[in-house]
Amino acid sequence: MNKLVQTKKLSYRDNVSCIVFKGDKFLLVQQIKWPENFWKFPQGGVNGGETEEQAAKRELLEELGTNKFRFIGKSIQINKYDWDDESVKLAGHRWRGQIQKFFLVECLGDDRDIKLNANELRRYKWVKLKNLFVHIDHNNKNYTNYKSSIEKILQEFNDCFTQNA
Repeated sequence: MNKLVQTKKLSYRDNVSCIVFKGDKFLLVQQIKWPENFWKFPQGGVNGGETEEQAAKRELLEELGTNKFRFIGKSIQINKYDWDDESVKLAGHRWRGQIQKFFLVECLGDDRDIKLNANELRRYKWVKLKNLFVHIDHNNKNYTNYKSSIEKILQEFNDCFTQNA
């Protein structure tokens, strides 16, 4: 059996992504295993027995070291994508890709509250909406729908940003 057929038999990993904002800025993180110019929103897998919102809260606490957030809502957008062979291998051949759900999350703390998990993240930064897509428009086959999904989510929650844009 060839590798493609084997990969197609794998299931998708449930994933949550947190679009974190404060005022007119969005929080992006950089994983230590990824290229230096690769930014994304905090995200992670959903463990068995936890809801998507519980997973999102856990991921924020694990990655950013704080729970000073307010969940605004869950997006109707879903991003389903297949991983390349290297990513499937890194995941231990357990999944073929991810089904990503998104939460809009307001940061209630400040930079002093953020304590990055040094085992996962290299750094973080806040970017204004007008500069957001420069940082997340990845030329990476694993993330072909990421920018489009984020654009739709920001439109969906537009009322949350109009006063701060």
